[in-house]
Amino acid sequence: MKKFVFAAVAALALAGCGAIGGGEKTAMVKSCTESGETEANCTCIADSLEKGLDKETFKVVATAMAAGEAEGEQMINELPTEKQGAVMGALMSAGMSCMMGAAAEG
Repeated sequence: MKKFVFAAVAALALAGCGAIGGGEKTAMVKSCTESGETEANCTCIADSLEKGLDKETFKVVATAMAAGEAEGEQMINELPTEKQGAVMGALMSAGMSCMMGAAAEG
């Protein structure tokens, strides 16, 4: 389960939704758009993750997404199991609502 959660976080980060410094959501959107994603899609993902996670977990996920693979994996692994489940749920929800919405618009 832990490796699956990290893989999902890493995949989302590689898709252009990393975070670094400053406000987590703002940084996440900025990094995401800099990787070539649309601002609307990046904002949707960041909003969805922010709504789906408590503030502390959202901050950990944003930081993990900006970290290197080993460091990010460790951050996610250090979360309690129920928080890892919440991260997975939020990522799945963001993917479904934001990516499917973008596909419908395109």
